[in-house]
Amino acid sequence: MARTARPGSLVLGQVTGTADLVDAIIDLVADGSLADGDRLPSTRALAEQTGLSRGTVVRAFDELSAAGFADSTQGSGTRVAAGAGLAARAGARTRGGGDTSSSSRSSSSRSATTWSPPVPEPRRGRSARDLRPGIPDVALVDQRAWRSAVRAAAAQGLAGLNPWEEPSPTLRAELADHLRRHRGIAAADPLLFDSSRSAIAALCSAFVAAHGRVPFHMEDPGYRGALLMAREHDLEVRFHPAEPGGLDAARLGSARAIVFTTPAHQFPLGHRMSVDRRVALVEWAQRTGSLVIEDDYDGEFRYGVAPLPALATLPAADGHVAYVGTSSKSVAPDLRVAWCLAPAALRREVDRWLVVHRRGPSTLPAEALGAFIGSGAMDRHLARAARVYSDRRHHLVAALTRECPRLSVTGVEAGLHLCVLLPGYDDDEVVRELDRAGWRTRALSGQSARYAVPGLVLSYSRLVARDAGEFAAELRGVIDSAGPAVSSGGQAPATPS
Repeated sequence: MARTARPGSLVLGQVTGTADLVDAIIDLVADGSLADGDRLPSTRALAEQTGLSRGTVVRAFDELSAAGFADSTQGSGTRVAAGAGLAARAGARTRGGGDTSSSSRSSSSRSATTWSPPVPEPRRGRSARDLRPGIPDVALVDQRAWRSAVRAAAAQGLAGLNPWEEPSPTLRAELADHLRRHRGIAAADPLLFDSSRSAIAALCSAFVAAHGRVPFHMEDPGYRGALLMAREHDLEVRFHPAEPGGLDAARLGSARAIVFTTPAHQFPLGHRMSVDRRVALVEWAQRTGSLVIEDDYDGEFRYGVAPLPALATLPAADGHVAYVGTSSKSVAPDLRVAWCLAPAALRREVDRWLVVHRRGPSTLPAEALGAFIGSGAMDRHLARAARVYSDRRHHLVAALTRECPRLSVTGVEAGLHLCVLLPGYDDDEVVRELDRAGWRTRALSGQSARYAVPGLVLSYSRLVARDAGEFAAELRGVIDSAGPAVSSGGQAPATPS
């Protein structure tokens, strides 16, 4: 039968704080001095007995309750919880650390070693020898400026709003100005997403809702994320071989359709769409009532070439081109922030998709990115990153030219990656051999659905000059030892840089 302890009657050794009091009470439960259901003294009585503040005793009772050793009921006080005795005798405690066996406990040594949570290892990101595409060098971000932006965002506190219904006004305003200055897009009113894939999915859904299912045109090799989104919406995907000049509108037919393209730096081959093909594509979309999704995933970075206008800036683009961008390549993928400029006729449906699927970015990183742009730190970062990436690209291209002169390299004019073509080789086997040597790469043929092009997709964003030479020499050794293993498949385009 449960007993009621008289106020202040617990036999305790010296206790000096919350942890000591918690451990002392559990010790009494473990040795049977307190049984399941016993009422504990009031917090006031126990504070008077121990000389602790009442707040300290309250915190101890809260800890016991949270761990299941005590039950507190309004008006009935606090009792030892059912099953607490069994748990205490088995060595359970509210915190780790110290020897909790009954033989090691005594009234003079009940103060257990206070447990501290392990200090987490800092996230280190990918190795510098990981050349798979998609990740910028976050070490180039001015950490002081970024922390200042985060503090500015955090200082606003929590607003209690759904970010997909009430997106960051700071980021939307700063992005509009950023896109005007960097990509020539005037009067931008961006919608915010957690990824470019979500934006592509929303645009496909909106266009299908307005016009029914239509063909989905894309280049091959191409961005697999866009392909997945098209298939998710049960669209008929029509592949076109990637060419140095970009997608040829003459091949698209006369039917209404959705076209996905990466004109600033075709993913993955890296071609830049020529001006005449840009104009032809937009005019085709206007003529057929089609939608062009322009994914400008790394359009901020170009090297030694004149800037080409975004498709969204062309006169015939209004109502037919949706512009998609992301912070994943310019800053870091950790942010999970992307944006979309949707045609006016689709905007309401895209907004509805956002609310239904709840795929807007989290408010804190969105507000922080807005503050980062607004402070001028983004402009400084892009200028510095472009210089560093240009230098790293130069060293990699020079090393490949020196060590592997017979191989063609594509996509060197922009972005953060390039491709090395390996006609006649099994690029999956080359990737495996490089991996055994400690280099992570990606097979180009894996980005193809129909027009397979053997090769490697290589990011140089974190590759320093010394490592570029080492990698190129390793690739030469792999190529020399492997020899051509397969015939060149598909319709590989002409691609010397």
